[in-house]
Amino acid sequence: METTPTPQQADELLAQVDASQKQARTHDSWPLVTMLFVLTAGISVGLVAIGIIDDDTTQLIIFGAGLAWLVPAMIVYLVKALSWSRRSTALLLTWLPLTVLVTLAAIITDSISPGPVVPLAAAAFLWIASPVIALIGLRR
Repeated sequence: METTPTPQQADELLAQVDASQKQARTHDSWPLVTMLFVLTAGISVGLVAIGIIDDDTTQLIIFGAGLAWLVPAMIVYLVKALSWSRRSTALLLTWLPLTVLVTLAAIITDSISPGPVVPLAAAAFLWIASPVIALIGLRR
């Protein structure tokens, strides 16, 4: 019994592997983009609350409520994503630190000099950057 594939069989197997990888990336993209949008929306709502509301406790409650949406988004992503591709890793390693940096900068700036400008600008930046990053994540 011959176990070595012929060149034609090897080409067919390689084509099948390539098709499987493309399908996995496609199924991985949308849950990741959804998770990133939910994360951005939650943080942005919290930043808007920080910019508009003067009470620190209320700010914290609204910011925490916005972050709470990350839990179901992560569950959907982990359940529906069929692969963990290099693109997903690169997208997360780009978007998450950027989001954390912008959020921390807005919170620190607001705690030093309270005012709506910096938190609202940070929220706007995240609202604008999120679709751009998502399009990069969906690009083939």
